[in-house]
Amino acid sequence: MNYSPLAVHCTSLCFDVIQTEQFKTLTHSEIDGFREDVYELVKERSLLCPSQYGREHLFISHVTEGIIVVLKQCQRSRSARDAIWILSALESRIDISIKTIFH
Repeated sequence: MNYSPLAVHCTSLCFDVIQTEQFKTLTHSEIDGFREDVYELVKERSLLCPSQYGREHLFISHVTEGIIVVLKQCQRSRSARDAIWILSALESRIDISIKTIFH
């Protein structure tokens, strides 16, 4: 499977968080608290203008939510910390978001 640059970036972002010493003690509420920072990182990487275009905001929000869901799953289960699973989950979220929002 080919992965988009955004999916690779989002996977890398997930591993940056997962590999911190603090990750194993985070609560799901604390992971939810990352939402704004994750949104900003996705916005920067995607080069979209969500303040000008509602669909772009919606897209970035969907991708951000996908990252938060992946982080929670990885927090619940160490077996979810598989690069291929994370890449596939995020690529799927990106594809669905594009098809739903932009078509």
